[in-house]
Amino acid sequence: MKDSADVVVIGGGANGCAIAYNLAKEKIQTILVEKDCLCHGASGRCGAMIWSLWSDSSSKDLAEIGSITLERFAGLEEELDADLEYKTEDYVVLVFPGRETYFREIALNTKKNLGISLDFLKPADIKKMVPYIEVEKNQIVGGYYHYSHPAESSANPFLTVQALAANAEKLGAKIHTNTEVTGIDVKNGRVETVLTSRGKISTRIVVNAAGAWSADVARMAGVKIPTMPYSEEAVVTEPLDPLPYYPLCYETWCRQTKSGQIVTGEQKLPIQQPGYNSRTSAYFLARITWALRRLIPKLGGVNILRQWAGIEDVTPDELPILGEVEEVGGLILACGCQGYGFCLSQAMGKLISDLIAKREKHRGMEELNLNRFGKKYREYPGRWYAITHS
Repeated sequence: MKDSADVVVIGGGANGCAIAYNLAKEKIQTILVEKDCLCHGASGRCGAMIWSLWSDSSSKDLAEIGSITLERFAGLEEELDADLEYKTEDYVVLVFPGRETYFREIALNTKKNLGISLDFLKPADIKKMVPYIEVEKNQIVGGYYHYSHPAESSANPFLTVQALAANAEKLGAKIHTNTEVTGIDVKNGRVETVLTSRGKISTRIVVNAAGAWSADVARMAGVKIPTMPYSEEAVVTEPLDPLPYYPLCYETWCRQTKSGQIVTGEQKLPIQQPGYNSRTSAYFLARITWALRRLIPKLGGVNILRQWAGIEDVTPDELPILGEVEEVGGLILACGCQGYGFCLSQAMGKLISDLIAKREKHRGMEELNLNRFGKKYREYPGRWYAITHS
């Protein structure tokens, strides 16, 4: 293994590989290290939905970061010369009682930030457009339609990560899997060496894209960051005929893969203690299948092929931590993405690469910097969410 590099990227998921690829394009000497195989963590256990993240935000800077990832994903197959199973989707977002104002604000901000007009649908409109959704029993009071657009799309995370890694290597980056980081040496307030299970790498810049293990990696450099690992589960059905529209709501997310399988999970905050738990549960299986049958009764007899659990890195405000760390020179964070790391990955790759290669810092990175968290979060030993089963 090479013993020096301009940049060492820690983490072989969508974020780490996107960062390595973009750095390689800038001719920055880069080594990526991953303790297991590529896409082993949350990237390989995610919904792989690419959606209009932050387009509904009142912050124009965050909305622009969301737009960057949408635009880059839309052209990524051509750029990487690879089939990523990228496709745009038609979604119907369902609104339940008490959330009408919230979703109308989302629609207004989406139009302002992305230029996309979302028509607010009445229950009768939804019944006519999507007759297989049970409107009355779910007390659906309205919704809106997302037509096929890069703002609502998906891709295969395994194909995407492998293509990013392969193209990074073609451009000169070195990628080492089954290589665990065991320490980060800091001298005179600046990173100097990354210690791994296969030897030392001298470097001046370390990018922490370690996902659920990001807090552990940061501690190796003497830095405490407020990310905690939480498990999120999903189920995958047998292949089905294409559904014209996929339902999204406050409780669940759902998408259909290119092969026809439906992947679905919950859009809820974690309800368990933090930790590196990737075990699946019968409790979740019963809960999510009940929710899916309640929304789409005709799926009641569909076979579940598999169930998986991924580990997300979660921050107190549910936003990523992105950018340089003041107390340790050369340490850059690209973590805390919760359930949207794959979605954000192409913006992450661009923004971190620009920061390192061009010293250009996107305005939105100020809102996502580690400095937004005070000492009570940096030192907090508990868990962010005190949610119990109901």
